[in-house]
Amino acid sequence: MQRRAVKQAETHLALARAAFELHSSVGPSRTTVSAIAEKAGVQRLTVYRHFPDEEAVFSACSAYSFGQDPPPNPEVWRSIADPDARLRTALLQLYGYYSRKRQLLANLYRDAEMPVVAAALVRRREVLAKGVTILESGWLDPDSETARLLVAAIGHALDFSTWRSLVENQGLSEDEAVEAMLVLIRCVSSSSADCRAEKPSA
Repeated sequence: MQRRAVKQAETHLALARAAFELHSSVGPSRTTVSAIAEKAGVQRLTVYRHFPDEEAVFSACSAYSFGQDPPPNPEVWRSIADPDARLRTALLQLYGYYSRKRQLLANLYRDAEMPVVAAALVRRREVLAKGVTILESGWLDPDSETARLLVAAIGHALDFSTWRSLVENQGLSEDEAVEAMLVLIRCVSSSSADCRAEKPSA
């Protein structure tokens, strides 16, 4: 029985790895049970035994991905007192993660109409929102008139689409992309006139 349990665990891991590789290459919407079975070298029935539905496939894929390369944990940033250093650390970690998981994340956003993917993206937005709350501390008085702009700027900086725009579309290095976002957020938090949008005259 112990050998059987070990074999079952090995098969489950192989199937999760196959699902992850397919989600990374072709995306969740184009990942079929047959493709998972072929990549893992098993029969379709074996896949169904381990993953009876789409949600089970996605959960196993996510668990495998997080086990191999977990996304940055916003709670870690909380221990950095200086807001500038805290934000720099967060962006370096996030942009590095985006670089490593670029194709997988692009596929997830492309397939956002799938219920299991949509739910995962909601959870992702919640984690990033928590990150914004941690990162906004120390920049401005929360009651400041520009606090709302600061929150929006930090949220923009953390977004995967921002990384794609700066690095993939504009050709910046990750360090340059981080610096660009730091300049933006320093500017929003600054009280100097040249870093404020000029209000239209009445």
